[in-house]
Amino acid sequence: MKIKRLILGTGNPAKVDEWTMLLKEEIPGLEVKGAGDLPEAEETGETFEENAQLKAVHYAKLTGEYVLADDGGFEIDAFDGAPGVKSKRILPGEGEATDEEQIAYVIDKMKGLSREKRATRFTSAVAISNADGRIIFKDIESLEGYVPEEPGKTLIKGYSYRTILYLPELGKTYAELTGEEHHEYSHKRKIVKRLAQFLQI
Repeated sequence: MKIKRLILGTGNPAKVDEWTMLLKEEIPGLEVKGAGDLPEAEETGETFEENAQLKAVHYAKLTGEYVLADDGGFEIDAFDGAPGVKSKRILPGEGEATDEEQIAYVIDKMKGLSREKRATRFTSAVAISNADGRIIFKDIESLEGYVPEEPGKTLIKGYSYRTILYLPELGKTYAELTGEEHHEYSHKRKIVKRLAQFLQI
């Protein structure tokens, strides 16, 4: 099917920038717009896939357009997959933690753990809804690494966990990747490449 315009179902400026770049690079001619100041969706799903679909349907019904939404997070084996869908609410309590608080909390909780017990990954789920609220595309992908004993020096606002996802094959954290490295290793780009194939059907 041919979609000429996608609305991004998020109010996060960092997400809008990243998805816009990925989509425009992989799908030339596609118009991409952020959701602006529309009311945010209530993320009540128990999985990344459920939340991505909830957000896609929510914004599609508000805008009457095709909407791409994603949900993802940081999964740590030593924490039984946590923080997972609660990546922004990793600290005890109900409020969202700052980037710095999230990083400090994970580093502190993992003190003394061996390299083998520090395995972690970024997982991202994507869904596209049509204007009627029907999911027409969904996908999921992960990027594997481990939590270093000390955080990396680079912090990207809104993407705190990239500072503590160490990629051993590159010898640096995800936040420290060059543009070329990010192009090659981005798990989200893999999803967009499959989306490009879907749109050509």
